[in-house]
Amino acid sequence: MSLRVEDWGFEVSQGGALVIGGVRAEALAREFGTPLHVVDESGLRRRASRLRNAFESAYAGQVTAYYALKCNNTPGIVRMTLDEGLQPEVGTPYEWCLARRLGTEPGQIMINGPNKGELLRTAVLEGAGLIVVDGPQELDDVEALCRSTARRARILLRVNPNSVPKGMNRASATGSRKASVFGFDLVSGEVSDALKRIAGSPSLHFAGLHCHVGTGVRRTRDYQRPLEILVACAAEATRYGMTVEVINVGGGFGVPTSRELDTLEFLLYQGIGRLPKPPDPREFPSIEDFAALVSEAIQRDCERYGLALPRLVVEPGRAIVSGAGVLLLGVGAVKQRPGVGTWVITDGAAGTVAFPLYYEYHEVFLCAAVHAPRSERYSLVGPVCFSADWIYRNKRMPPIVPGDVLAICDAGAYFTVQESNFGFPRPPIVAVRDGKATLLRRRETFDDMVSRDIGWSDGDEP
Repeated sequence: MSLRVEDWGFEVSQGGALVIGGVRAEALAREFGTPLHVVDESGLRRRASRLRNAFESAYAGQVTAYYALKCNNTPGIVRMTLDEGLQPEVGTPYEWCLARRLGTEPGQIMINGPNKGELLRTAVLEGAGLIVVDGPQELDDVEALCRSTARRARILLRVNPNSVPKGMNRASATGSRKASVFGFDLVSGEVSDALKRIAGSPSLHFAGLHCHVGTGVRRTRDYQRPLEILVACAAEATRYGMTVEVINVGGGFGVPTSRELDTLEFLLYQGIGRLPKPPDPREFPSIEDFAALVSEAIQRDCERYGLALPRLVVEPGRAIVSGAGVLLLGVGAVKQRPGVGTWVITDGAAGTVAFPLYYEYHEVFLCAAVHAPRSERYSLVGPVCFSADWIYRNKRMPPIVPGDVLAICDAGAYFTVQESNFGFPRPPIVAVRDGKATLLRRRETFDDMVSRDIGWSDGDEP
């Protein structure tokens, strides 16, 4: 099956051109230049609202949805998620400061991550709503902080469920005991030891349990076993006299129009240029399907153990912002080499503005003719002077000429947070809605790029 721009909720003009939020993509490229990140604001808000409503409708208890800022921490985008009723999940001091600057009270913020550093102290001192404790040493750290500051922290214990979705790339299997650093280890008894310790600590308020299955999960049943484990841990916590207020199933919900490459696909693509197949949205479960499986599993297992229903917490990122983002790239040159192939050279690729293209499938469209037959085969590359600056190798596309604009879809998740200027200015971000474009981030300037450098010109102060 071939993906179509309509799969993202975008429109096509009478002449066959890509239209996002009521504005032609080529017009945005002319006004703001390329590379350019475009955010379909209505689409983003619709996804956020739909996800929250799906879990609230499916689950018999209370639900809180957090937005994982690590996925896309652009202030204007975070603001949209807050407007739609999500709360911030943060993992860095920047993200904590951003959430606070956007008006979020500390008690509404959850912090997460395997090495929180000074963020842990900030969270304890200012009273974060939930602190996800990632391992035994961090449990020591947070308890010591609480004692030294006379604070009491509300914590979730992150459990590594030792569960890997079928076919998932090892780098994405955050629930794997062998491949992932995250969480307390079930097998060696770390979870039981931690529960016993927390039960006897006056400095720690045990709020509940957390796990994360993986990134870009594409099957609802992959949540089944980890949730069984979490509820079993909840039952163990009650035996130590603690109440489980929260079960946090994490996020990781995939999207229908993009996916990570599995290990074999990655090796074949990198080794011999065999392009992986695109995902088929018709085979992908809806967010309502994910909500139903998660809710039913928790409710059933809590009933089996005689536990009161805890508050369900989810922390999506990709499922909210991925499909709402498009990266527009300008074509600078088309270079043909007889007996080898044809390169299309653009002003952005994996080396600068699109690192996820290195390990994920993202569809590419010619903005001027999104439904035109893909009669040519190209290697699409960027402007950086090293050979791995790819968009795609051996990609079928309509005929492309210099001056064309390409659209990389599902660019809302992990593109901007992983971009590198590599000597090029980082691109602007513009939100479009109802035919109007609003600049969220301007293009980087030379002065921006040297603003942290000392001693590079006369007159600089050390």
